[in-house]
Amino acid sequence: MPGSSIRLGLIVILTLSTFYIIGTKGDSLSDLESTIITHGGQVLRVTDPQYKKAAGLWNPAIQIWPSLILRPAIYDDVALALSTLYSLNAPVRIMGGRHSYGAYCSHEGVVLDSALLKNIIINWQDQTVTMQAGVIWSEVYTALEGSEYVVIGGLCPTVGVVGYTMGGGYNSMYTRSFGLASDNVLSFTVALYNGSITTASSTINPDLYWALRGGGGGNFGYVLEMTHKIHQINATKLPFGQLLFFNVTWVNHGDFTAVLRNWLTFLKEVADVDTRISFDVIVIVAPENSIVMMYGSFNGPQADFNPVFDPWLSKNPKPDFFNMQNYTLTDIIRVVGVPNNPFPTEQRQHIVSAMAINITDAMLDVILEPQPNSTSGVFQVMDIIYLHNSNKDKNTAWPFSDISFDIAPGFVWSKAEDDPLAIDVSERWLQRLRNAAAPTQSIVGAYLNYIDPYLPDWQTMYYRNHWERLREINTKWDPTWYFRFPQGIPPNNQRSNMKTLKNMKMI
Repeated sequence: MPGSSIRLGLIVILTLSTFYIIGTKGDSLSDLESTIITHGGQVLRVTDPQYKKAAGLWNPAIQIWPSLILRPAIYDDVALALSTLYSLNAPVRIMGGRHSYGAYCSHEGVVLDSALLKNIIINWQDQTVTMQAGVIWSEVYTALEGSEYVVIGGLCPTVGVVGYTMGGGYNSMYTRSFGLASDNVLSFTVALYNGSITTASSTINPDLYWALRGGGGGNFGYVLEMTHKIHQINATKLPFGQLLFFNVTWVNHGDFTAVLRNWLTFLKEVADVDTRISFDVIVIVAPENSIVMMYGSFNGPQADFNPVFDPWLSKNPKPDFFNMQNYTLTDIIRVVGVPNNPFPTEQRQHIVSAMAINITDAMLDVILEPQPNSTSGVFQVMDIIYLHNSNKDKNTAWPFSDISFDIAPGFVWSKAEDDPLAIDVSERWLQRLRNAAAPTQSIVGAYLNYIDPYLPDWQTMYYRNHWERLREINTKWDPTWYFRFPQGIPPNNQRSNMKTLKNMKMI
C-alpha cells in the first residue's frame, strides 16, 4: 500500500506540473500576442481574413501554412517575441519578401513576419539609405525616384531587402559599377535568438558584420534594419539617375553558338576591364521560336557607347533588333517585364544556378539545348548574368570574387502533378552543365539567393572555403542553433541536417 500511495502521489505531481507548464506556455504566448496587438502589430491564424495573403509564397510550387504568424510593429516586440518563443522551445522562421525558392522563410510552426517594419530613411548628405526589415525593393526605388542616386537592389521589385542582401545580392544593371548589395552595407541592427538587440559594422562586432554580408539569410539572427550606401550616377551626363539601357536581340538564327561566342569575345576583350558595361542575357531555344535577348546597361556618357560597342555589334550574325533608351531602374524593371505583384501566380517555378568563372564551348552546347521536354509542359528560360569584377569589397562572406557569370535558368510549369518531373528535368539539366564544365573546373558554386533545396553539395556550392568560418561565427551568435532551417549554417556542436528539428516542440 505505501508503494501505491507513492506512485499515486507522483502521478498527481506530474499531472499538476504538466498543466502548470502548459498553462505557463499558454500565458506567455497570450501575453506576447496581446503586446504585439497593443503596439500596432498583427497576430494571424488560419481563420483570420488576412492570413492567406500573409502566408502566401512567391513560388506556388511550394506552399506552407504556418500555425501562427506574428507581425510586430516595433523592435521591442520582435525582441519580446524571440525571447518568449525561445524560452518555450518553439522554433521560428523569419519572413521578409517571401521569395525564398526553398520556402525557408516559412514552416508549419510560428513565423515572425517583417511586413509592418517599413521605415525608409534617406540621408542625402551621407549618401545612405536605412531600410527596415519589411521593406521591399520597389519601395526603395520609389523613394529614390527622381534623384541622381541608385541603390544596389533586385530587379524583381517585390524581393525583400534583407534576404537579398544577406545572400550577396547582385543587380544585373548596376553591380559591375557599384558592387554587390553585401558590399554596400555599412551596418546592421540584429535581434538575436534570446531577444537581445545588437549592432554589426566594420568596427562593432566585425565577425557578425562579415558573416551577414553574403553569409545567408535566416542565419545568425533577425536583421531588423540595414544602412546601405547609395550611388550618384550623374557621371553619365543624363538626368535623374538615368543610365543608358540597351536591348540587343537575335531571333530564330541558325547559329546561336556564333552569337554567344561573339559576345564572350567582346566581354573578354572589352567589357571585362570596363565596369560601366553590364548584361543580363535571356536564351530560349524552342521548336517554333528561338531567341537570344541581351538586356544591358552602359553607365557612362552616351557619346562613349558607339566606339565601345560597334566592333561587336557589326559582327555576323548581326542582331535583328537593337534599341537604346535612357532609363532609371524603375523604367528598366518595367521594360524587362518583371512583375510588380507576383502573388499569386499560376506558374510553378524552380531556378538552378551555376556560378561560373567562364563559359566553354561544351557549356554552350548545354545552354543551347532545345526545350527540355516539349510535351511535358515544362518550359525553360535561360538567364545568364554577367558579373565579372563585380565584387568590390573582398572582405565579406560572399565567396565568388573570381566568377564572371551566374548561369541561372528558370524552369516553369503549371500543374502540381508535374512537380516531380519538373524538378527532375531542372536538376538533370544542371548536372549536365556541371559535367560539361568539369574538365576546365569552370563552375565553382551556386548563387545562394536562388536557393536550391535539391542541391546535394550545397555547403561548398554556396559558401566554398568560407563554410567553417561561418560555422564558427554562428557558434558564437546562435549557439543552440535556434535560427535553423534546411540548408542553414549549424554551429560547431550541431550537424547540418533536420533530425534535431523533430525533437523541437511546435506550438
